[in-house]
Parts: sequence; structure tokens; C-alpha cells
Amino acid sequence: MRICLIGDSHGFVPGLEAALQACRRHVPDVIVHCGDFLTSPFLPDPPGETIELLRAEGVRVIYGNNEAYFRDWGTPRWEATVAERRRRPDSPDYFLSLIEQGQAELSAADLAWLRALPAELSLDGARQGDVYVCHGMPGNPFATTWDTDPAFTPDFTAAEIDAALSRPAVASADLILCGHTPGPTLLRTALPNGRAALVVRSSGHLPGEGPGPWYQGICVLTDRGGPLSGFARWSIEFEWAPFEPRDPNWSGLAGGSTV
Repeated sequence: MRICLIGDSHGFVPGLEAALQACRRHVPDVIVHCGDFLTSPFLPDPPGETIELLRAEGVRVIYGNNEAYFRDWGTPRWEATVAERRRRPDSPDYFLSLIEQGQAELSAADLAWLRALPAELSLDGARQGDVYVCHGMPGNPFATTWDTDPAFTPDFTAAEIDAALSRPAVASADLILCGHTPGPTLLRTALPNGRAALVVRSSGHLPGEGPGPWYQGICVLTDRGGPLSGFARWSIEFEWAPFEPRDPNWSGLAGGSTV
């Protein structure tokens, strides 16, 4: 089994195109986008183009924290979503009033598609334990249990971390794929049931220096086969795909950051 992982492309259509082209060269069994394929509250490129690309390529997609705002504005979930976000030390108040305006950039069909996306998934075809995908922390796209940046990480209690890692799909996983970061990360995480999972965090987009190209990261994971697990089971390669944004000076209200 070969998986190509994309994350945190933040609405840059040329970046997503470059990542998908790089993925196709590896002839994967499945391409996964682990969220933040849009940017709240405003986007560098029309959101419909990003969504059309993901659907046309048959990418397995979950939503990240940026999509959560667009999904949940105007629904009964909105207050709970904002309450979860407020657990982080960086305040969201500078952009929350603009989410409705940003959501209006989505067509009704694209918003319906967005609202139907799962927050997590387990990939078919895995053996000896599931391949589990989330955006940030299992059950919470706004933060992670393995983040070290205090700007984006609430102080979770031990019970909360245990509950997150005890979710059935997580507890049975040998491999956890996630994003919520501008650069790639590879680590082993102990699970409450005595098992351990290999965690691969996707590499998002990075601006180049001066007029040079920007980069969108992908990760290529190849199952080596045999009675293996974790680090021994998976061959892992990170790759940066260069692209030119349509507007190199675009920053948006949040600067394309993890909001």
C-alpha cells in the first residue's frame, strides 16, 4: 500500500496542483488531504477550485480547523466550535466576525460537500492495525497532543489526552497521519493500551524567498510488507513541490496562518 499525504495547503490552488502532480508521480493507492485545504476567513484563490481539484482527483479528505469555521457558521455547532477554539491562548476575536463573509465565497453545493466531510477517517486496505487520519488532536482540529508551540496548544489534562488516544480508531492504529503544522514531523506516540503508533504530520506550504517559488509539501508512505509495524513497516519520504502563487503578496487577514 502506498499513501501520499497532503496537508495545510490553505487555499492556494497552484500549491495543491503541484502537490497532486508530485503525488501522481509516485503512483499511490490513495491520496489523503488531512485538512486546512482552505483558509479562514478569506482565501487566496476561489474555494470552488480547490474543492473541484480534490473531488476530481478522488482525494480522501477530512476537514481541519480552517474548514470548521466555514462548516459551522450558521449552524447549532457554532458556539461549541468557538468554545473549543477559545481553549487556545491566542484569541480568535480578530476574525470571527468575518467568517460569515468568508463563508459566502462558497457555493451552496461546495458548502454542502464541506459539511459532509468527516473529522477523521481510517483507511481501507490497512493491515496489522488501522491507518488513522485526523487534522490536529484526535477529536479536536484546533490543537494537538504532540504540539510544542504554546501559541496553539491548550493545557490538556492527562485524562483528556488519554481519552483522545483511546478513541477506537486511534487505539488500533499503527500509523497516525495528521497536519496542523507548516513543516513535517515524524515521531512515535505511546497509546494508553500499551501499544505505540507512528505519527506523521504533513508538511504545509512555505513561501519562498523573494520572487522565487513557494513550496507545498507531500509525504509518501510505502508499506514495506511482512510482519512489521511502525517505523519498520513504513518507508517514509518527505518532498517539497515548488509552485508560484497567483498573488505572491496575498496574506489575508490571518496571513494563511493556523487560525
